[in-house]
Amino acid sequence: MTTVVAPPSVRAAGRPATSPSPALAPPAAIPLGFLAASGAGLAALGAGLVVAARTVAAVPTAPHVVAVAHLCMLGFLVTGVLGALHQFVPVVGGRRLRSNALAALTLAVWVPAVAGIVAGFALDVPGLVAVSGAAAFAALAAAGVNLSAPLAYGTGTPVTGLRWAVALLVATAGFGVVYAFDRQAGWFPLFPVRVLAHAHLGLLGALGLAYVAVAEKLWPMFLLAHRPGRGPGALAVRLLPAGVLVLVGGLLVRSTPAAIAGATVACAGLGAHLASLAGFIRHRRRKLELLHAFVLTGAVALVSAVVLGAASAFAPVGPLTRMHLAAAEIAGLAAWLGLAIVGHSHKIVPFISYTALRARGVSRNGRGGPLLFADLYDARLARVSYAAATAGFALLIAGLATAGPVLVAAAGALIVGCAVVTLLNLVTGPIRAGAWQ
Repeated sequence: MTTVVAPPSVRAAGRPATSPSPALAPPAAIPLGFLAASGAGLAALGAGLVVAARTVAAVPTAPHVVAVAHLCMLGFLVTGVLGALHQFVPVVGGRRLRSNALAALTLAVWVPAVAGIVAGFALDVPGLVAVSGAAAFAALAAAGVNLSAPLAYGTGTPVTGLRWAVALLVATAGFGVVYAFDRQAGWFPLFPVRVLAHAHLGLLGALGLAYVAVAEKLWPMFLLAHRPGRGPGALAVRLLPAGVLVLVGGLLVRSTPAAIAGATVACAGLGAHLASLAGFIRHRRRKLELLHAFVLTGAVALVSAVVLGAASAFAPVGPLTRMHLAAAEIAGLAAWLGLAIVGHSHKIVPFISYTALRARGVSRNGRGGPLLFADLYDARLARVSYAAATAGFALLIAGLATAGPVLVAAAGALIVGCAVVTLLNLVTGPIRAGAWQ
């Protein structure tokens, strides 16, 4: 652990900040490229919800809805998590990526592959889905190889969780490739439970676990929280993958007892994750800020997803209502992760930009004072992003649960607004800071 010079905004908190050497991280263009593409994916998701609102609300399994779902899962969530992983895995593991060139190639292949998958579903071109799916799998496999270098030697809760998360991310991609080619062959029927298995493997096993693991590094840093003893986060990164694997296996073989057992263990892991958040907040030495509004609202979305998932499994309702409840549960999980990505981007992007600007000799703001994180984004616009994201995801969950197309369309409009405001805010801040010199 090497002490580095912290920006004045951090030193003002009353104690110096420590973090691993920034030299371990890849060039700023790599994580920022993924995060910018994730923002574009969020905007495309919102637009897709507006255009297909009636179908999304009425038939959550329709091909156009599958296209919108992949905009959310791949275009927004996975892309954002890939950006975070390429930035933080070297920091957490204490070693550089295997290859920065491979990281750049991953980004170059991943973005058009996702676009091809979405277009293939929207236009009903199975061949395009298959080819693009194979390219997306290759990109994620390359990311797994690249990230394996820093994850091979590190220790601790974040490293343990990230090892599982990266492995499950590649497994989810392999699952998706099977589906992509099956659209032509038809030898692996896409039963609804198998679709749910795929969704839960990706949202909980890969993306959710990645967030749970990275949070164990970021939350104490942002809150200056040093909790005594072994926290529940260590339990979360063990229970969550174990539960998800049993849940997915139970869904695939249609074993209700196995699915219930897996869901119970996974929920225990999520509960440990929330307990870890509460512990860090309780032991914080800095006040709560906008980031924590995103995180806490996301926690509420996670709880709602668990409730909706239980209702879809056990409530005495008809098949159509059960399908809508399951779709709303998936939206709740997406809201949990989506709010985390948007919220943390208001910390991560300024951090990366600050480091890059300082490396270029930029040290003063437009008022002649020292360059601060606060100079790299507008806090008022960040609050607008929070309001739009919160309202948008809440309306999406409600719209899917009640089959309300107006709610879904309104959710899409708000999500587009969140994406546009966030992108403009985080892009123009560093540009303005660089132009001041």
